[in-house]
Amino acid sequence: MGSLRSRLTGATGGAPALPLVLLSALYFFDEFDTSAFNVLAPNIKHAFHLSDQAFATVVLLNLSIVLLLAIPAGHLGDRAPRRNLAVISGVAAGVFSFATGVVGTVWLLLLMRVGNGLGNLSNTTFQPSLLTDYYTPESRSSVYAVYLSTPSIGAIAGGVVAGGLASAFGWRAPFFIFIVPIVLTALLCMRLREPLRGEADDPAAAADVAGQQPPKFGEAARTLWSVPTLRRQYLAFAFIGAGLLPLAFTIPLFYERVFHIGEFGRGVLTSVSSAAYLIGTLTAGPLTRKWVQRDVGEPLKWCGYFTMAVGVLIVAMAEVRSEPISIGLIMLAFFIAGMYIPPFTTVQSLVAPARVRTLAFGMGMLFAVGGVVVLYLIVPVAGLSDSHGIRVGLAALGPYWLIAGGILVVTARFVADDAASALRSLAALARLRQRRADTGTAALLTCSGIDVAYDSVQVLFAVDFEVEEGEIVALLGTNGAGKSTLLKAISGLQPPSAGSIVFDGQDITHLDAKAKFEAGIVQMPGGRSIFPTLTVDESLRLAGWTNRRDASHIEAATAQVLEYFPVLRTRGGVLAGNLSGGEQQMLGLAMAFIAKPRLLMIDELSLGLAPTIVAQLVDIVRAIHAQGTTIIVVEQSVNVALTLAERAVFMEKGEVRFTGPTSELLNRTDILRAVFLEGAARANTGDTTPAKTRPARGTRTAETARRAELLAQPAVLELADVTVEYGGLRAVDNAALSLHRGEVLGLIGPNGAGKTTLFDAISGFVATRSGFVVLDGQDISGWAADRR
Repeated sequence: MGSLRSRLTGATGGAPALPLVLLSALYFFDEFDTSAFNVLAPNIKHAFHLSDQAFATVVLLNLSIVLLLAIPAGHLGDRAPRRNLAVISGVAAGVFSFATGVVGTVWLLLLMRVGNGLGNLSNTTFQPSLLTDYYTPESRSSVYAVYLSTPSIGAIAGGVVAGGLASAFGWRAPFFIFIVPIVLTALLCMRLREPLRGEADDPAAAADVAGQQPPKFGEAARTLWSVPTLRRQYLAFAFIGAGLLPLAFTIPLFYERVFHIGEFGRGVLTSVSSAAYLIGTLTAGPLTRKWVQRDVGEPLKWCGYFTMAVGVLIVAMAEVRSEPISIGLIMLAFFIAGMYIPPFTTVQSLVAPARVRTLAFGMGMLFAVGGVVVLYLIVPVAGLSDSHGIRVGLAALGPYWLIAGGILVVTARFVADDAASALRSLAALARLRQRRADTGTAALLTCSGIDVAYDSVQVLFAVDFEVEEGEIVALLGTNGAGKSTLLKAISGLQPPSAGSIVFDGQDITHLDAKAKFEAGIVQMPGGRSIFPTLTVDESLRLAGWTNRRDASHIEAATAQVLEYFPVLRTRGGVLAGNLSGGEQQMLGLAMAFIAKPRLLMIDELSLGLAPTIVAQLVDIVRAIHAQGTTIIVVEQSVNVALTLAERAVFMEKGEVRFTGPTSELLNRTDILRAVFLEGAARANTGDTTPAKTRPARGTRTAETARRAELLAQPAVLELADVTVEYGGLRAVDNAALSLHRGEVLGLIGPNGAGKTTLFDAISGFVATRSGFVVLDGQDISGWAADRR
């Protein structure tokens, strides 16, 4: 007894062993029923007069229903006390096990097996999640090795007991007896306490976030699917399901048909194979701990190798004609399959975020069912044993294991980053809550380690970004720096592939765009903030939809924006798409204000607008901010950004390069030049180009001569005092220039300077208020665009 206690204490890293003992015992006795049903499969099939395919359909239909219900069960486990759920599930498993021996029709048999399977779901959802929170990451490989070995011990004992009882009293007898130990053990689990979620990963952080609202199913599913390791493990589950679940009844049928082994013999062989599985599981436990210490991805790599080895052995055992060799290969396959479990489950516990860990264990069942339905029943592989013999039916399962193993080997490279991301998410949320508790304040928005990719192209790399409540932050950077992508990740338009986003103390990383909008996050996308086919009045009414029950707010907010933008009052019946660029930005700001944002994100406020229009918009943004709205402004115009904000964040190539007061940014000429003209440093600080790449002195002299020669050529195009106005607002003011034959002229200026408007004036797309456009000496100011 002392030796057993010391071994358990060693496995748990010194933590109390009672949770491991009781949950393992429950799994052990549940496996009595499962083992009995597998051993007695031929008897049950004959009792209900079923063909191989019909019996396979019944069994797999039962498994499919049960495994599909693992999804809601896992979601429930992330929202309710898991200990209570484990107890209820254990009692249900015992009751339905007893009922299995009573029923007399196929449909009632199916119903009882579904009930028993629902009870057993606890073994793969609630209980692994509980163990994750009872024991530290360092001891989990040993804990799971013990826990996952208990069903094998149960199968060893259950197979012999079931076979012996069935040969003496009939196949129904075992199910009448197994209810007693199952129910008693389930009731003993009431002695366990309910641990905090993430308690063993970071106790302080778990306590800080314990009161956070559990995620909704959609958010939880998106959270899990965003983890590359889990996503690929689930894909492997589809092939493992197709290759593993049919083995439960195919191997007993193989024993009976090929080697003519009776009930007791099948029970003994089932027990021996379960013992081999157990030895494999116990062997892999210590190895997994060593693999994790070397590299957290290494366990999954070995898991893939073991899976592929099982596939090879399945094909071999089906084709070998010698009974001893075939049975020996079966035992070896079970041994290696046992080695697959601890590393697979350990990795899953490391990469799954604490808030959705129970669902993480259950989600794989959905893919296992999909694999069985698509790859086994629909293909169809299920009928091969009827049409081509049991050997072919068994061998056909091997390739599925080979494919699954290959997927797992490739997945190993994602594990380290995903495990670190899971810990960062918990810690970031805890830090914010602790800061709020200590100081009474916290950042309204915190982005930690955000990665975003479009298909296989990664755009953001571990971006950290924080905004205090009531702040205006300018987000600056060159084209393609990732500014708009960061806003999309915050607003829910583009899910991050890693990292966490916390808004007002709540983790919103994987909320959808609608939920984030309802939480108070409003984005004005650059150049796409209006609905072109709606009128101005319709757009303003639409903006109040989410606050439609607050009529007083909508009325007051609409009146306020019409004071800010009086031009919108006179344009109420005009389609938004027919407004000028400045008016469209005004309408977008008005709609955002009516939506009652706590955080307003404006993407390219000054995009393509004249300076006079931009000045108006800046004043309105300030007014919106003065009423308590926190604002992020994405700008390429540094002048606009620094006029609005007191703090700036500069991004380049998907990473944050600078964060600080705008006064400090003004001293960072390297950043300011990057925003306007990359490489402009040479203009003010001297030529820093390496000597070997500079033009030779003679070349520069030739360029000067060439420039003088061009300027001596006659002017092809001349502009004199060109002025363009939009609705009384001057976009181009007395512009003049000349372009000589053979010359390349650069027209440079910030957003809204009037460059595009000047092009439109030259080409005739807008009418000039005054001035002249002369082409090859001829005044073309009055020509239409097609003639020009």
